Amino acid sequence: MLPMRKRVAALALLLVVAGVAVAAGQGADSKGAAKKSGKVNSQSITLRIIQGVTVRHPHPPNGDAGDVFSVDLTLFTIKNDFDTAPNTRVGNTHFSYLLHGSCSDAGTGCKGTVDIETNTKLPGGTLTAVAKGTPIRQPFVVQINGGTGRFKGAKGNIVIAPDGAPRTVFNLKLP
Repeated sequence: MLPMRKRVAALALLLVVAGVAVAAGQGADSKGAAKKSGKVNSQSITLRIIQGVTVRHPHPPNGDAGDVFSVDLTLFTIKNDFDTAPNTRVGNTHFSYLLHGSCSDAGTGCKGTVDIETNTKLPGGTLTAVAKGTPIRQPFVVQINGGTGRFKGAKGNIVIAPDGAPRTVFNLKLP
């Protein structure tokens, strides 16, 4: 039986890497904010991530269910998004999830669902996104429910790691 720490690390890696990465090649030009013409401005921005340390916040009773996991992700451009060169650090995402389920001792065979919350800081504003009762499998799709600055009134979703790649895709609809 592997220690709980290895189970947590494996689950965290599954959820975050699979959860904060997204299909490469979907990047789009993100130089301008939404137009004031009343039309919806759709954008797709793909960013590479580097994952920080995953922290487990256990809740009684002992076991996986009810525990919250959190991690910070550093975001880098892949293309010339945000008027910057590729591989430029452009922000960060605080990513947390509440586990409703369990994993095997090896950290595989995870069953159940997670409630995901993200808060992303990008040049010119922030985005928040939430998903409740998301199955533990790829891809994770988290609905954008708000933003500030250039992202005020944002809708859309964040697709997290459909191929297990360390990328996040922001599919935005800006007013």
